[in-house]
Amino acid sequence: MSDGAVYSTQQVADRLGLGSAMVRKYAIAYERLSGNEIPNKKRDGRQFSPEHYRVIAQAKALVDGNQGLSVDVALKMALAGSQMTADALAPVRASNSEALAVGAITEAISAAVAPLLVEVQGLRAEVEALRRERSLSAPVEVDKSAAGDRPALVVRLAISLDTWLKGLRK
Repeated sequence: MSDGAVYSTQQVADRLGLGSAMVRKYAIAYERLSGNEIPNKKRDGRQFSPEHYRVIAQAKALVDGNQGLSVDVALKMALAGSQMTADALAPVRASNSEALAVGAITEAISAAVAPLLVEVQGLRAEVEALRRERSLSAPVEVDKSAAGDRPALVVRLAISLDTWLKGLRK
């Protein structure tokens, strides 16, 4: 979208793959959360600037990428210019209700923590696989009678070195 241009609700809906009603929902939430009104002409409807479009497109991408994230929280994050900011955790301006504020905070935290939980699960599986691999490797058997007059430390070192080398070969 070029600077200085103005876009109708239908044009924004077409570009974002949304219905007009959903764009209106984003617009109303945008106005409520930002405190800035999107110009609305009786005959032509809302007139979206490139900045309005950018914020709504970012919010839509956040909603699409984070199951359960509300339009309000996504818009707050897009307005802040970041996917996770302190402002995104602030209660929704439109409500003084503590329950809604807690819900908004919970949504924002859940969205931020979800990718971390997936990563932790993957790392746990990887650690478990390494533990199984290590426990399945057979202990090194060294003929201790062949050690003769060598000190026990040298024999233990040889056993450790052999075990380590077998681990590298795998």
